[in-house]
Amino acid sequence: MSRFCCYLLLCLVLCLTTSLAADTVRYPAIEDSTDHRSVYAIALLELALKKAGSTARLQSTSNRVSRSRALHLLEIGVELDVVWTMTSVEREKRFLPIRIPIYKGLGSYRLLLIRAEDQAKFSAVKDEAALKQFMMAQVHDWVDTQVLRHNKFKVLDASAYQILFQMLLHHRVEAVPRSVLEISAEQQQFADQGLAIETDWVLHYPGAVYFFVSNKNPQLAQHIETGLRLALKDGSFDLLFQKHFVSHLKKMKLSERKLAELDNPFLPAETPLAESVLWYKLD
Repeated sequence: MSRFCCYLLLCLVLCLTTSLAADTVRYPAIEDSTDHRSVYAIALLELALKKAGSTARLQSTSNRVSRSRALHLLEIGVELDVVWTMTSVEREKRFLPIRIPIYKGLGSYRLLLIRAEDQAKFSAVKDEAALKQFMMAQVHDWVDTQVLRHNKFKVLDASAYQILFQMLLHHRVEAVPRSVLEISAEQQQFADQGLAIETDWVLHYPGAVYFFVSNKNPQLAQHIETGLRLALKDGSFDLLFQKHFVSHLKKMKLSERKLAELDNPFLPAETPLAESVLWYKLD
């Protein structure tokens, strides 16, 4: 093959690669096939791109990746274009945040997954100080882990999401704080092994889960924010949220629980707490 033909072939490959990158938005595949936490976020991302007039299609990574691995890939610009995760000062320095909380702040309301046999112990707890004496498990690189430790809770690190439940089942910890949006599905998965949702307490701290993109990709950030804003304006954001979460939120009876209000020093000052349309209002 002549040098000229080789040059033309190289140009063609580069053009195809560029076209694919422009027409594809890559997100992290979930860690486990039984983990359904990403269904809503993917649907919302698809809605945002559609509202923004983007023709890009969503594509998951070929392999399942942990949250920390996903953030690393996003930072170095390999395999991923967008990740959704809890915001923090550190993360907003590393990536471009789209400052619209995709779960309307509800991800920061945490219920406790416990062994059903231990409910009486938790019901006997009268105040937050006593609650802090229980050993809890969280994944080592979650912002939630840092928040709990900052507020003097006893936390044992897990190396991965699925290990949390094994730690609880094997009596290494007494509770696993989980988002009110996720805990029902998780409890059902382990109900036959005796795990239950604790009935009396709810933990809360100010926080937001955002879509994040690379600092080198402001155009994608703009597309996602534009689409989310349009979806908020026409009501399609709220319709999608209600479809996924509202019915089982009522079952959680959050307003009837004892509230432990926690401080979150990792929350960036730019968080739009005053923009009421972005946040869910508890009954």
